[in-house]
Formats: sequence, structure tokens, C-alpha cells
Amino acid sequence: MTDGPSEPDPTHVRVLVVEPSGRLLLMKWRDPGSGRCAWEPPGGGVEAGETLAEAAERELLEEAGIVARVGDRWLAVGRDDTWKGERRLRDEAYFAARAASDAVDPQMPTAEERSTLLAWRWATAGELAGLDAPVHPADPFGLLGLLGH
Repeated sequence: MTDGPSEPDPTHVRVLVVEPSGRLLLMKWRDPGSGRCAWEPPGGGVEAGETLAEAAERELLEEAGIVARVGDRWLAVGRDDTWKGERRLRDEAYFAARAASDAVDPQMPTAEERSTLLAWRWATAGELAGLDAPVHPADPFGLLGLLGH
């Protein structure tokens, strides 16, 4: 975990956002290449000129319609998977945030994002094993603990 920038900074971010009762928001995505599905926290790529925290807050707004501050603390989490036939081997910066409510209103800016997001849900730690697709990262509530949430 880091309290600020490391070298090199990750190029992608994720936000572990919890609502007032402690449930975590997960998004279900379908890979347009393979058709495989996975649940993961909101997130995406860092745009030119953005800090990691700014990117995390923007992605949370775009993917979930949630306005929340993430702070400066983040944890680098390795990712090794395939999307549209291309291997993604990278670290992603994970932030934690609290949502004011459980309202979710995705504001996806691209047609691809709108077509590959299948669902979203708030989940407890006990519900993760029963989801219909793998969860990445495997222990998001453990990461929340490491981030002090």
C-alpha cells in the first residue's frame, strides 16, 4: 500500500466503494471477445493529466453515477487476465470510498462500455462466493481492511 505516488504509477484504477450498510459495489462485465464475465469494482484507465485519485473519482462517477472522495491512499493490486483477446498484465491502484446511499446510475461515455456492462449490485462478503461469475480481486473486503475501511 502507498500513501502517494510510486514509480511507475499504475495506468488503471479501481474504487472499492461501500454504501452506508457496508455492502460493496460490484459491476458485472462481459468480455466482447470471449464472452466471459467477471464482477469487479468500478474503475478504468487514467487519462492524460489526471492524478490517480482524480481518475478513480471520475471512473466512479462514470460507471456508477456516484460522487465520492477517494483520498490519497491506494493499494497496488496485480491483474493478469484477457480482454478482447489481449492479455492485461498490470498493477491497478485500488482506492476506498464511501457512498452516501445505495443509488447507482451509470453514466457510461462510450458505446462499448454501455454494451459490456451487464449488471451491478451491492454485495456483502458472504455473498461473493455465490455470484454467477468470478470476482476480481478475489478478496475485495480484505483490501478494504488494508485501506483502513
